Amino acid sequence: MKLVKTNLVFHDDGTPQFAIDTSPEHIKLHCILLAVAKSKGGKTFFITHLLNWLKFDLVAVITPTFESNSGQFKKMNVQPEHVFDPDDPDVVSKITALVEKERDDLLEYRRKVQMVKELKEVYRHPRNLLENYDLFSEYVDLFGGWIKPEHKWNGRKPQIAVFVDDAQSTAIFRNRRFLNLTTRHRHVGSMPGDEPSIGLSLFIAVQNYTATGGGLPKAIRGNATHLALWRTKNAKELKLISEEMAGEVSPEEFLSVYEYIMGDEGDKYAMMFTDLHRKEEHPSMFRKNYKDFVVFNT
Repeated sequence: MKLVKTNLVFHDDGTPQFAIDTSPEHIKLHCILLAVAKSKGGKTFFITHLLNWLKFDLVAVITPTFESNSGQFKKMNVQPEHVFDPDDPDVVSKITALVEKERDDLLEYRRKVQMVKELKEVYRHPRNLLENYDLFSEYVDLFGGWIKPEHKWNGRKPQIAVFVDDAQSTAIFRNRRFLNLTTRHRHVGSMPGDEPSIGLSLFIAVQNYTATGGGLPKAIRGNATHLALWRTKNAKELKLISEEMAGEVSPEEFLSVYEYIMGDEGDKYAMMFTDLHRKEEHPSMFRKNYKDFVVFNT
């Protein structure tokens, strides 16, 4: 058996899966990150820190417990209008509308910048508008000069995150539109032409990886790009997690790293972080507490 080569070449003409640049030590974006730990195990603490480290411009939160965790959410500068109820059947439409408004604001800013540029080229100064002044008056400031269009993100696409917290057993994980969002999250807020969409990253914190009537649906688990896992006494669940990671790492290797990290009994909040799409320069797909890479001795 042998291969006979052709001259066919595949070209990636779609939206890149990871379209946002991040600092060298951090993960790629966009992402779907799952954080699994028992109650008060460190999930929210970790994700709030990570969202700050990754410098998201806008964070929307889907949670029924915003008030009780308001201290941690304040660190992310979450606005009241960006907090959503996981039992709201229209929650996905509201999130999508949020991203699309940011897209529309950016396109309007670009339109104004281009218009001012063209007016400068044709008329040089607003006083030369003469009979066309009323037509273009919105581009003239109070001092008789050309306006300088403003945009809250200074003309760049905002980085947007959605944090789903304490929502296990709510309607959100049974919401077909939310399940669909996990497959199209990077395409939300589509831009004209071939320009990548604004997109969003999903951070989902749960107490159980699987649970009758309230665990993570397979549609979400299967699209995850990152997993943060704390200590678990559920051997069956741990085995399932290791098997579902098998596309990137063998169950045996996954479990050996888990045992190594959790072997630090002095670390009450030890966490195993798995990056299924690590950067080429990262020495490992595994980290302890996100801060330290776990590498195998050679």
